[in-house]
Amino acid sequence: MKNNILIPQYNKNGIFLRQIRSFVCRRSRITQSQLKWIKKYWPLMGIDFQLEALNFLYIFNCDAPIVLEIGFGSGESLVQTAINFPDKNFLGVEVYKSGIGSCLHFAHIAKIKNLRVIYHDVTEVIHNMIMDNTLSKVQIFFPDPWKKKRHHKRRLIQSKFLEAISKKLIVGGTLHIATDSEEYAFYILEEIKNIKNYINLSKKNNFILRPISRITTKFEKKGHMRGNNIFDLLFQLQE
Repeated sequence: MKNNILIPQYNKNGIFLRQIRSFVCRRSRITQSQLKWIKKYWPLMGIDFQLEALNFLYIFNCDAPIVLEIGFGSGESLVQTAINFPDKNFLGVEVYKSGIGSCLHFAHIAKIKNLRVIYHDVTEVIHNMIMDNTLSKVQIFFPDPWKKKRHHKRRLIQSKFLEAISKKLIVGGTLHIATDSEEYAFYILEEIKNIKNYINLSKKNNFILRPISRITTKFEKKGHMRGNNIFDLLFQLQE
C-alpha cells in the first residue's frame, strides 16, 4: 500500500505547487487494529494508485455494473451496500487510512468479493484511473460542506468536478449525492444545472425522497439527532 495520497506537482523552476483540496492532509488517528487489517487485507482488496486506467473486468473477475463511492468513511455502509447488491461491483475511494483499515475489516468479515478500495485523492483517481463511459453510478454521501464562505473553494462538488464525473458515467448512469447541509444542497443544484446531459430525477427538479437502498450512516444518524434535514440529490446522464 502506497502512503502518498497526492501526486506532487512542481512548476518549471522545481517549486512545489500547493493545490486547493477538499480535505486536510492531517495525520488521522489510526488504531493498531486498523493498521493490522490494512497489512493483512490490502493485498486482497486494495488497489494502489497508478497513472493508467483500471481494467474492471480483470480486477473483479466478472462483468458487472461499476459503482464508485467517494469518501466512504469507516466503510461500514459501503460494505453493507455491496452485500445488498451482489450483482454490482463497488469501488471505494478514501483519503483517510483509518477508514481504509475499518472498511477492509468489515469487508473481510462479510466475505464479499465485489468490493475494492483505493487510498488516494479521488480527483486524481478519476483523471488517471477511470476510463470514460465505464461507471454505472457515482455516490457521494455527506461530503464536507466547508460551511464558511472563504472555504467554499475547498468543496469537492463543484462544476469542474461534476463535469469530470459526467465523462466517466455511462449513458443512463446516475450520480447520487446526500448531504445534511441545506446551503450545500442548493449550491450543488446551482453548480450542476448548466452542465450538459445531467438530468435531475426529482419531480420538482430539486431533491428526491431518501432511497431505501441508501444505508443510513452513523454520520446521518448524528445529523438527525441534531435536527438536521437530509437532502438526497439524484441525477442521470443522458445523451
